[in-house]
Amino acid sequence: MYIGELAKKSGVSIKAIRHYEAIGLIKSPLRQGKYRVYDASYLDVLAMIKLAKNLGFSLEELKQIAAAKTQQGLVPMDLLVEKIDQKRQRLTEQQAQIQAQLAGLTSLEQSVAAYNACLLENITA
Repeated sequence: MYIGELAKKSGVSIKAIRHYEAIGLIKSPLRQGKYRVYDASYLDVLAMIKLAKNLGFSLEELKQIAAAKTQQGLVPMDLLVEKIDQKRQRLTEQQAQIQAQLAGLTSLEQSVAAYNACLLENITA
């Protein structure tokens, strides 16, 4: 399939596909004359890239992982697991911060309600 069809099927823009190729995130496809011809495996690769980006991976991080591929094109699982574990740790830390903020908001709400109740008591007394 040509790049337009790949873009349509994958939901990734033509510009992004060309960029991924230029930075080594995806391999250069075969050509028929001056046209790039992509096989179905590119759909899987682009889906993984989209998922990784949605999970917070930067293109730079993905490039590092792609650069470490074996000659057979295999992604080194130890490196991938290490990067995923780092993401998990950051997300866990963010989750703890969010939980603390949520508790703080509840506390603030209760404090203001108690303050208002005291003011109302003094006004009506």
